[in-house]
Amino acid sequence: MTIEELEKLKSDYVVCECYEVSFGDIIEAIENGYDTIEALIYETKASYGCERCQSKTSDQNEDREVHLDEIIAYAKSKEVMS
Repeated sequence: MTIEELEKLKSDYVVCECYEVSFGDIIEAIENGYDTIEALIYETKASYGCERCQSKTSDQNEDREVHLDEIIAYAKSKEVMS
């Protein structure tokens, strides 16, 4: 997903269907210092189930539109992190 597409996501967009973790939940966790895949999984449980939302590599069937690694890169590019 491109940066432009990520910017258009609403905070309630569900990134992790297994645990119903939203884009807003993930951004909030990143703002609070959970800025790695491992830290996000620990804090939000996103990707803890099937792992498809973790990255395109873990989502070989392209079931998810956006992945944690993309959101982390987006947050870093936008200086969302404190």
